[in-house]
Amino acid sequence: MSLPALGLNPGRAAGTVHLVTDPLAWGSDRSGARDVLSLPALWWPPTEPLPRSTEAVVLQGIPEGRAEDVRVPTLAGVDADLVREGEAIEVDGDAGTFVLPGVEEVGVVTVFLERSDGAILLLERSDRVGSFQGRWAGVSGYLEEPTAIDQAFREVEEETGLARDEVRVAASGAPVLARDEARVFVVHPFRFRVARTTVRLDWEHTRCEWVPPGEIRRRPTVPKLDRVWEAVAPGAVPKA
Repeated sequence: MSLPALGLNPGRAAGTVHLVTDPLAWGSDRSGARDVLSLPALWWPPTEPLPRSTEAVVLQGIPEGRAEDVRVPTLAGVDADLVREGEAIEVDGDAGTFVLPGVEEVGVVTVFLERSDGAILLLERSDRVGSFQGRWAGVSGYLEEPTAIDQAFREVEEETGLARDEVRVAASGAPVLARDEARVFVVHPFRFRVARTTVRLDWEHTRCEWVPPGEIRRRPTVPKLDRVWEAVAPGAVPKA
């Protein structure tokens, strides 16, 4: 499975990640290196030629300008936490994707239930779940159904007791990527409006609360829950 990014320069290349931490020194000191540079988009475009060892570039964020004279495959929008120094990576600038060989890609859905006053439901994960015990999350689950939206409806009913005809899809967002050691979660975000706010929790959660969306940043949550919310919050750019 290929992970999504924004393709800036075409072409395909494979190499080893080098995390650039000095805006004035981009090359690695690895002998015979085939570097795929990972650096902040604020440092782009380069003011000097790229190091000879550079096979491709992945930018953290979206740059303001393009580098017309750069001839290596280049991607943007690849968060710094998604790649590790020295690990293998394959870059496809034509498709705007990348692959991390040996890293498992796990599809999940996250649904924010929203009531009429704009409050959303956060759930505290129990110690019986396989990951992120004790963290706060939206309704979530592994992608097992044929489509993400079908999985979203299924998770809502299983985790809250709200049936499909008791919720309404308000928004869906572009996937958010979150790294957890040797896994990358590809999170498909949704926001559902609800009329009934009384929910029935299953074993996956110990408690739940209706809170203002700003509360997400004040709690210990699963990775990038704030980013997942931003993808479907009122006023967010709809999923293409």
